[in-house]
Amino acid sequence: MPDKKIGVFICGCGGNISKTVDVKRLKDDVETMEGVVFMEVAQFTCSKLNLESIKKAISEHKLEGIVVAACSPHMHETLFKNVAQEAGLNPYLVEHVNLREQCSWIHEDMKKGTEKALDLIRAGVLRARELEALESTKVDINKNILIIGGGIAGITSALQLAGCGYHVTLLERYPSIGGHMAQLSKTYPTLDCSPCILAPKMADLSIHPDITLITCSEVVKVEGSPGNFQVKVSQKPRGVDTDLCLCCGKCSEECPVEVEHEFDEGLYIRKAIDKPFPQAVPPSYFIDFDNCSECGSCVEACPVEAINLEDEEKVSNLDVGIIIAATGFELLDPSSLAEYHFEHPDVISAMQMERLFINEAAEGKVLKRKSDGKRVKRIAYLLCVGSRDTNRGVAHCCKVGCTYAIKHSVQLREYFRYMDVWVYYLDIRASTRGCEEFYMRAQEEYKVNFVKSRGAEVVPSENGLIVRAEDVTAGEILDNEFDLVVLCPAILPARDTEDLAKVLKIPLGPDGFIAEKHPKLDPVSSHRTGIFAAGCILGPKDIHESVTDANSAVAKAIEFIGDGTMVIDPIKAFIIPEKCTKCGKCVPVCPVSAITIEPEAILDSYACIGCGACIPECEFKALDMNHYTEAQIMAEITGILQDKKVGEEPIILGFFGDKLAYTAADSAGTARMSYPPEIRIIRVPSAARIALKHIIFAFSKGADGVLLSDEEGGELSEVIEKRLKEYQSDMDDLGIEKDRLQFMPMLLPTFKVMPKMIDMFVKKIRRKGRIDKVKRDEVWEIFSKAS
Repeated sequence: MPDKKIGVFICGCGGNISKTVDVKRLKDDVETMEGVVFMEVAQFTCSKLNLESIKKAISEHKLEGIVVAACSPHMHETLFKNVAQEAGLNPYLVEHVNLREQCSWIHEDMKKGTEKALDLIRAGVLRARELEALESTKVDINKNILIIGGGIAGITSALQLAGCGYHVTLLERYPSIGGHMAQLSKTYPTLDCSPCILAPKMADLSIHPDITLITCSEVVKVEGSPGNFQVKVSQKPRGVDTDLCLCCGKCSEECPVEVEHEFDEGLYIRKAIDKPFPQAVPPSYFIDFDNCSECGSCVEACPVEAINLEDEEKVSNLDVGIIIAATGFELLDPSSLAEYHFEHPDVISAMQMERLFINEAAEGKVLKRKSDGKRVKRIAYLLCVGSRDTNRGVAHCCKVGCTYAIKHSVQLREYFRYMDVWVYYLDIRASTRGCEEFYMRAQEEYKVNFVKSRGAEVVPSENGLIVRAEDVTAGEILDNEFDLVVLCPAILPARDTEDLAKVLKIPLGPDGFIAEKHPKLDPVSSHRTGIFAAGCILGPKDIHESVTDANSAVAKAIEFIGDGTMVIDPIKAFIIPEKCTKCGKCVPVCPVSAITIEPEAILDSYACIGCGACIPECEFKALDMNHYTEAQIMAEITGILQDKKVGEEPIILGFFGDKLAYTAADSAGTARMSYPPEIRIIRVPSAARIALKHIIFAFSKGADGVLLSDEEGGELSEVIEKRLKEYQSDMDDLGIEKDRLQFMPMLLPTFKVMPKMIDMFVKKIRRKGRIDKVKRDEVWEIFSKAS
């Protein structure tokens, strides 16, 4: 082990640490550790005075590495690295030990807490002696930006970025931009005309010189790295030249094929060649090739020869620095819920009602029942159709159902004063500014009937539709007859969101929407640098929130571009050329395709995300990783398990992925949730960095259980779980029970289950007891010879 001069700085954190950890004992013991030439304890190591003290110690004692034992490295690690750099010490020679979130805040027993803290500091010292100076590099960023999705979030983002001087390419899968907002009649709570708000923005986008619009398109492949992405785009044939089309409508008049109009939610028909909707952008017709008979009538009718029935798919390649995903949402199909009888002609969805407002009510027409043409006089809204239903729908609230039902009820009463409107709800959630007042107006001024109900169902009758539901307030079953029933269904991720996430290499949340980097502190960043999200791709939102998201994503994009360069963190994997046989086993494991082996083995450090998953795959030891080298990991394991005596409490070693699992452990500590002190957590870039060698070495050094933890459903979880089975099989062969090794998948929002899961694992290891020392030595000897 390198002979370095190490300084150790322990923080009492104003009692947050010193209350349950004996810092005086830590000081006495740490001073005797090999390599430690300076030792200091302070109440607040992060204070300006003590930061100056660190700088002074580095300079006066010529320290070659420092260990800061304080709060979580996620809190102040950057601060201490900057201080070291100001004092002339390379920032990557700073080791930050977590004594607060993962020790003092989760344990009340001072003796055990102190023992654990001592182990963590010893590990930090041994690791610090192995750390190497590293340098970050700068690369130029491509300032072009790709936005996927042309709804209100995508349109807002595009206009804002283009207005700031950036070139934007906007992709939209449908023939026109506009998204769901284009289908709406009015917006709540002000009842502004939705098309009147949206159409000018769509028009502005279409003529902006710094925006390239590509409709009927999808992203099929993304390569490269943050700041320099290469995107492959597939554009389906439109059949009509948007530059030539006059929108005269002659082609549509001649077309003999009629199909349901998707934009009007199937209430009306359109032709196989038609305009998406009146305000469509591009202002052009398109051919629905799935239904087109290719009779040629439209070609003959077009006065400017804008139609091409032999139009083909086009593939283009874009070079961009940033990607913003804004593909929106879809509504649950109520057909899957039999009790609502969605097949009945007088049971419609709320979005269909929006189209009736525009196409009929706003035109001065009365609403009529589709079943018999009679006038609609009584109408019922059923909320939470498939929402908040873990059995047959989705667990989450649609967030907008209550407020748009209130909006609809007000609109109905304004258009048709005779209309009797009822709203059946579980809970009214009108939290957006002005919506609670809007709800009160609906009741008091417009005399809308609101029924807090449970178990609403639709029963067809001779005269109409009966809504049967339990009135929770009155405590009775209501049977009310209506002419029309409107269902307010759950909001789901847009179709192919999962496919897009795979192409972008970003994880989804458990609800199927894009997982944000941090729900509070970084809500529009994905888990991949350089890729942001806005609007309902992140979850149910209203227009106001979607626009706010768009503005936030724009701010993050501009911040990311900065001066046009990006600092590349040196904590990346690297290839040792003389050891590489180009076997290729590491290639499929890399989640961002950063490794190629032909014509020569290359690891793209710009693309590499520093997870380390590739390293355990290489049996020739031709891969390693800066800042998490084999020597550094082994030193940390040694430090934690050094001098563990037989008869003591069992020791569990945890390897927690830094981005999520380690953060979840911090969150548990911040919430003061306790779990057994037997576990010592080692921070790793990902649990996929850990190889069988590390696990067997841990057992040989005194560990009695090993817990791997990383993101559940993340891009590396499959790799970890596959390896886990292989590792457990190898442990069985070596004579160590396989259930002493466990993978704990974790999601940040569910960090509260972590203490319980750790507690269960520790109790299991306690029951098994400690591993015999002879067995430990024997296992490591056998493994070392075999490998």
